[in-house]
Amino acid sequence: MSEAEELFESFKTEYGFPLDPEQSEACKTVNGKVLLLAVPGSGKTTVMIARLGYMTRVCGISPRSILAITYSVAGTKEMQKRYQKYFGACDIEFRTINGFCATMINRYEKVKGRKAFELIERDESVSSILRTVMAEQGIFPTENDLREVKTAITYCKNSMLDDGEIEKEIKLEGKNFADIYRAYEAYKRDRRLMDYDDQLVYGYTILKNHPEVNAVYADRFKYVCVDEAQDTSRLQHEIIKLLTDRSGNVFMVGDEDQSIYGFRAAYPKALLDFKTTYPDAKILTISNNYRSTKNIVKAADSFIKQNKERINGDKSMKTENPDGTDPVRIKLTDLHLLPDYIRRVSAEKTPGTTACLFRLNESMLPIIDLLSEKEVPFRVRGGDGLFFTSTTVTDVINILNFASDPYDGELWKKIYYKLPLGITKAETERAIAYNYGDDMLAIPDYLSTAVFLNDKKRARAKRIWEDIRRVSEQDTYEAIRTIFFSLGYNNKRSDKVSEITKRNTLLALAYRHRNRSDFYRRLAELEGEVKRGSVSRDGIILSTIHSAKGLEFDRVLLCDCKNGVLPMTQYRSNLRDEEKAEREEDRRLFYVGMTRAKSTLEIVTWESEFGALNSGFEFPDDVFEVKKVSKTAQNSVLTRRKASKNSTFLTENEQVFLESLMQIDATVKHKTFGEGKIIYLNGTFAEIKFDRYPVSKTIDLKTCVMNKLITPKGR
Repeated sequence: MSEAEELFESFKTEYGFPLDPEQSEACKTVNGKVLLLAVPGSGKTTVMIARLGYMTRVCGISPRSILAITYSVAGTKEMQKRYQKYFGACDIEFRTINGFCATMINRYEKVKGRKAFELIERDESVSSILRTVMAEQGIFPTENDLREVKTAITYCKNSMLDDGEIEKEIKLEGKNFADIYRAYEAYKRDRRLMDYDDQLVYGYTILKNHPEVNAVYADRFKYVCVDEAQDTSRLQHEIIKLLTDRSGNVFMVGDEDQSIYGFRAAYPKALLDFKTTYPDAKILTISNNYRSTKNIVKAADSFIKQNKERINGDKSMKTENPDGTDPVRIKLTDLHLLPDYIRRVSAEKTPGTTACLFRLNESMLPIIDLLSEKEVPFRVRGGDGLFFTSTTVTDVINILNFASDPYDGELWKKIYYKLPLGITKAETERAIAYNYGDDMLAIPDYLSTAVFLNDKKRARAKRIWEDIRRVSEQDTYEAIRTIFFSLGYNNKRSDKVSEITKRNTLLALAYRHRNRSDFYRRLAELEGEVKRGSVSRDGIILSTIHSAKGLEFDRVLLCDCKNGVLPMTQYRSNLRDEEKAEREEDRRLFYVGMTRAKSTLEIVTWESEFGALNSGFEFPDDVFEVKKVSKTAQNSVLTRRKASKNSTFLTENEQVFLESLMQIDATVKHKTFGEGKIIYLNGTFAEIKFDRYPVSKTIDLKTCVMNKLITPKGR
């Protein structure tokens, strides 16, 4: 054994680091450009702390010359705490990338003798500015709108998009984002303000354009260590490269398979291109999972290998842990049973921690509703109250209220364009103006006979009036079903994932609170409970997968993994590039959820959603190998399907034909049911209001296309 190896072994023994060979190699690789790929549960934080200690306690490197960059303020505090636990004083600089840029901006102020822009520290202040500039453009944003715009601003700056790219790439329904962005930037510039994203932009500009400031930090920080590199943005990677160009010592720890923050401009491509950016770099791997059982590790590793955008095709996660039990698929007959199932799981009092993980915050609300009413202890991570002020929820409540008072012109003006009427604003105003006095009719009833509308529009108004009358007579649950599945409500400003989840959340809450007054009361109570946050320190944990990243639980239930939600984009042979990227990130998100589990992994599916067919569970099917046909084989079948009655795949022509049918308001002709209009879509399942039937029907368009049962009207 060499002297260096003896020193390293003594270091491990003295400080209590039981490192495996891969971890040890990562700790000893101190100089140069290094990318450490760390699979879930592989002890990456321990490796980082051990490496920092080895550098300062054995290699004689000055702690002052080391900068450790963490992803979040919480991560910084945790890293400092763990370093101090092993080595006493915290003598290394631990910073977020924003914190580091703030120090550079201060240095720039001193060097140039001028005051930098003032930082907007409160998120509420950013919201206030956006409200002001959007109001000037005639937009009065909801909290959801503000979050959407703020996320887009962060994405633009961290992705380093220019004006042309912003115009081309960023599309927000109902808004001209480029105009909002320019107005927001002008507002700040005129008042000498900067937000947290500007800190990064200015930090990058200083390092690039002011060598005298760059030299100060490059000379001091000769070693830069970066945690959670897969979540680092393109802009942040450029800052790190500028900072380390002189010393050539950069150590990045990450895992492209766990990059799940694309909406915040996370740039895993920097890891894929690490060898291109740093040609003399080393890529190391720590592949032992110390968290999960062998069966969970095997299932998760097999699942993530279906992604194409990975650094190393043969990178595998392994473990020496016991086999444990296989992942389990829980099949419910209907989605409305999920809250009670989770309540029963909580009552089992399984040893250790149990977490129910979801893609979206609102998916947790029906669970919170039941558990809080039953006084079952639970904890919530990552919850927010934006569901309650969302456009979908507001619209549904407005429709319910209008059904109780169908003469209310102000309410009608808020909802008419969300319904499949096809009437203009001028026609609406005309109807409200003409319909008054003792002979006043309900507004849609009046429209059904209005002489200034054509026959088609009058017929639509008649059908909508029939549905609205049904809504007024039904309990809240049945009324909301009618709104979504028959009335044809469509929030065109909402993406499909959000729309489906909000619909199901409303139905789940209404299923338990069918009286209108009780339903409204419970919505208000839940909004307050969510804003106050979880007060219990015990019980089952409810969390989004994003909020659970970096955590581990003994038992995990994945509850939000249906087609259209996770994954958002269903598989087909002709995905666009952006859809392929979304799909790969969705797979990574599911993988992160799987690998939170230590001993028990349950994936929950259901046969129907409040009586309507669901659109399938592709990711769970992949885990449990339900699909017997590979994607490659499926592609070949799509182009040349065998003449078999049992075949489930479409030819290319059939796929194109199917996609041409899948549009809200499309008029179709069915061989058995006759003519009708598509009023709702869920995957390939369509809710169709056929002319000859009083109640809409749910059919699978894919099956109908394959069997030549349906055509667009007129063919």
